[in-house]
Amino acid sequence: MLIEKALEQSQIDRVEIEIFLSHLLRRDRSFVQGFPEFKLNSRQIDKFKEFVKRRAKKEPLAYILGYREFCGINIKVDPRVMIPRPETEELVNEVIKQVYAIPNRNRKNHWKYDQLKIVDVGTGSGNIAVCLAKAIPFAKVYAIEKDEKAIKVAEKNIASHNLTEKIQLIQGDLLQPINEPIDIIVANLPYIPRSRFPSLEPEVRDWEPRIALDGGEDGLVFYRQLFKQAPEIIKPSGSIYYEVDGKTFIKNY
Repeated sequence: MLIEKALEQSQIDRVEIEIFLSHLLRRDRSFVQGFPEFKLNSRQIDKFKEFVKRRAKKEPLAYILGYREFCGINIKVDPRVMIPRPETEELVNEVIKQVYAIPNRNRKNHWKYDQLKIVDVGTGSGNIAVCLAKAIPFAKVYAIEKDEKAIKVAEKNIASHNLTEKIQLIQGDLLQPINEPIDIIVANLPYIPRSRFPSLEPEVRDWEPRIALDGGEDGLVFYRQLFKQAPEIIKPSGSIYYEVDGKTFIKNY
């Protein structure tokens, strides 16, 4: 099978085919696009056919690949965790922007510099915690996750990016495990109203863990709990950065 023949699979988005082939061939997408007459070997053909079958069942591309690119790095994912979204990159970037918006000469006084503490609530795959720890090396990051299955995935991502000394992964419910003052809380909690589930795309509804999506009757049940707990630990100058329906919000204290 030639690349050009593989790209003719009309039932699958061409971009997804290009991404899968680049993963399969360990080449970038420009190779897939530029060499349509490249011939796949028998093993690669079998892998491609398996990919087509899995996508035909609406299995998300990220689960097939085993990772999703997020903020420029690869995050391991599987059906135990929600797939990181591009909208959540905006949440992460907003936190980073605000941290570095304080002039360097004042940052030490503002946060005691080497003691900046960030909590990622509902870490899931650990994507937010990993990206923040890499981008803000002077921060101590706490990643909290209630679901034991998701914890296993987060552990892998933290280890694969050599951040076990920078990120403390804790199993617990929202902010309950935290008993010290925190500068920044970051939250991408389940926010989909229960009534919307029947209309979700099958890739989301049938494959991603409902525990990571279901926000109760109005989608805000977990955020109400979070905002109730936050005043007990957040510093007077602290902030909560959170995502609801793909949009980033900031609550300052």
